[in-house]
Amino acid sequence: MIILLGETAAAREISEYLQNREIEFKRILTWTGKAFLQIPSLILDASPPSSSVKLAPLRQWCEQRGIPYLRLERPETVIPDSSLIYPVFTWEEALLELGQRVGAVYEAKERIVTIFVTTGSHQLESIVQSAFARSARLVVRVLPEGRLVQKCQAMGIAPRNIVAMQGQFSKEINKALFKFYGADIILTRDSGSAGGTDTKISAALELGIETVLVKRPKTNVGLTVNSVQELLDWVDINEELQHFR
Repeated sequence: MIILLGETAAAREISEYLQNREIEFKRILTWTGKAFLQIPSLILDASPPSSSVKLAPLRQWCEQRGIPYLRLERPETVIPDSSLIYPVFTWEEALLELGQRVGAVYEAKERIVTIFVTTGSHQLESIVQSAFARSARLVVRVLPEGRLVQKCQAMGIAPRNIVAMQGQFSKEINKALFKFYGADIILTRDSGSAGGTDTKISAALELGIETVLVKRPKTNVGLTVNSVQELLDWVDINEELQHFR
């Protein structure tokens, strides 16, 4: 049986492919660190780049048992050289940078600072509970799923500040959203061009908006592919090998 990790658009595409091929699989949105009840024949990791460090023990577990672990790793975004972009490598660094940027903008403009969060609801609570949140208004873009909207509301995010939309988004759409909500700072992750990082950054730069960019952690993720099609080709080969065993 194949285990598919992730709730990304890529994971949904892979899930649909496996269903159409009638390949037995189980999709897990978030790995909790527990061992699987059934030993899988293959693990497909289509989770966001931010999950890479968290999933390191699972990769080690697979390596010890000879289970193939295939990671969909989008190519990193080429970041323009701009004083408006603040790259960081951990969430903790992102919170520190956000605090500094909010403080600077608040002091300069003497008003509440609007942070447009494009990292979804994951780790959103740490922003809501931060000291700088008292000087900020959070606008959060999440997938149009009821549980995610409810999660944001439970944290105190007003419905008018929840943008429930599914990307990818063009530069023009990003610009329109950033302008409509009066964004002062954009918070995003480097999810590659496939995740729309380049269009978010270019939109923010054209509007003169600061961007705190969470880069990918420098980790060894083992066997990787750079596109969904590469991953699906690998699945087909694996299925043929399983068939002839």
